[in-house]
Amino acid sequence: MKKLIYLFVGVAFLVSSCTVTQRSTPGAALNVQVNFDMDDLDYIGEVTGTAEQHYFLGLPYGGRKYYAGVIGSGFALDRATNNAIYDALLSKPDADFILPVSVETKTSRVFLGRTKKISIRGKAFKIKSK
Repeated sequence: MKKLIYLFVGVAFLVSSCTVTQRSTPGAALNVQVNFDMDDLDYIGEVTGTAEQHYFLGLPYGGRKYYAGVIGSGFALDRATNNAIYDALLSKPDADFILPVSVETKTSRVFLGRTKKISIRGKAFKIKSK
């Protein structure tokens, strides 16, 4: 009986122990409007980003976690979209921001889950320093 209790306590410790490492792009809700003209921006080129995410019962699993590309939409984006935007932004390291132009999503449904593949194409810009 004591061995069963020790086994139960040991399993409880194993299940409750975890380590979380988080990486994110900082963002803050600011009520500021900045008006840019095209003269204030340098066009760098087109960018693309792709990501694939698996879902089981609506919950994401696998894939890359804790990466986010913030596009100022004010909406919470799912993990696949965040990874695709992040990849697009990393494809031009000197870009200050990207303007998403098109989004292509392919969803494959399977029993109790789905796989989402997303591709984002956009324009990359850099703010001119004066």
